[in-house]
Amino acid sequence: MPAYWLGRANPRDGALLVQYAEIVSRIQPRYGFEPLSRGQTFVELEGDLKFERYFLHRFPSLKEALAMYSSPEYQEAAAIRQAACNGSELVIIDGGDNRKNSWGGFH
Repeated sequence: MPAYWLGRANPRDGALLVQYAEIVSRIQPRYGFEPLSRGQTFVELEGDLKFERYFLHRFPSLKEALAMYSSPEYQEAAAIRQAACNGSELVIIDGGDNRKNSWGGFH
């Protein structure tokens, strides 16, 4: 079952972000993720936090996404990303059909 890696950031140092991208590109084959969007064009419909860039990747599984996040190589890249941005967030979402939520309703 796929998992989705959703990142958003306010970049401020392009040179550092190139370093981040180089590390991530190098480890991509090991974790099998597919970049779906590296969008600069988006519409924010709700929320107070504003970001300039959004990233969406599909992984084969939640296990693979978490393995990449936990890897020493990605932790090095994450430190670079955090230093290169004025704020960034990352969420990994299980892509299964979990429409029924914990309180018995549907999303």
